[in-house]
Amino acid sequence: MVLIGVTLTSISTFMMGLSHHVVLFYILGIIRGVGAAMYGVIPVTIVINNWIYKNNGMATSIALSFTGVAGAVLSPVFSSLIESIGWEYTYFVVAILSFILALPFLLLPFKEKPEDENKLPYLSSESIISHLDLHEDDTKFNAMQPKFILFFVIAILLNAITGMGSHFPTYALSIGFSATLGSLMLSAAMVSNIGSKFIIGIISDGIGIVKAVYIMLIANIVAFIMFLFFKSDIALLIASFLYGSIYSITAVGIAIMTRRFFGELNYSSAYANVQFGCNFGVAFAVTLIGYIYDFTSSYNLIFIIAIAIGILTIILLNIIQKMKTI
Repeated sequence: MVLIGVTLTSISTFMMGLSHHVVLFYILGIIRGVGAAMYGVIPVTIVINNWIYKNNGMATSIALSFTGVAGAVLSPVFSSLIESIGWEYTYFVVAILSFILALPFLLLPFKEKPEDENKLPYLSSESIISHLDLHEDDTKFNAMQPKFILFFVIAILLNAITGMGSHFPTYALSIGFSATLGSLMLSAAMVSNIGSKFIIGIISDGIGIVKAVYIMLIANIVAFIMFLFFKSDIALLIASFLYGSIYSITAVGIAIMTRRFFGELNYSSAYANVQFGCNFGVAFAVTLIGYIYDFTSSYNLIFIIAIAIGILTIILLNIIQKMKTI
């Protein structure tokens, strides 16, 4: 399946460089998305969950932190390539690079589950019994259970907040600053994206994933309060850095909470559904934020909504922890 995904992603990306019609771009984008899903976050976290039980949070955070590294490093490179060789040839470069970066996943010999290689997951000997008990306690996944529906809503709302980052340059201009500051704000958020993903995993191994998510949510709420009331360049950069904590929740936090709330055996089914909600939240929010700004000529309403989402999420997570999986 990984080979099929890599092939679909690479070929569709390459074909984008040959396309000059919007409809064809949409079709290729769908194919590219399907291909990326076959070797992206979902299969990566499934493999991590199957192979690593001790320090699972840290392992997940390390793996997913590098999504932020790639974005931070490659975005300016691709921007430069577009200016120098054009967007068509840049798509060719992206396609080839996508295939090359996927080679370790294709060539390294490993199975999805350690049992398939007659091995045990990475865990301490004392926790083997609890690992077996955990599997025995798992129930058949039901996507219509209230617990999952609430968690699905949380995933949509939190990923909607991530849509604000792409609006930072416009936001900076709207309050009298330069687009350069807006770009620096986005860079600050991306730096936090990398660091907070790593931190949330380590914290979750110590105090639990829900408490770790609470910490990141509080940081995010503080960020939007600062956006509302503090308009200096330093304050905006600090707020942007704090805002970047949302990426740790949507990438690492949601993955680990899915495992925590719905069990090991149900993880792949539950997380696949949750990821659909995540992607919907991002796609919907980027457009909605733009419309809200067009109608109000301000981002303040968006900041207030984001604060409300943060508070609501804390309340809903408390409720979810008291609910049983059915």
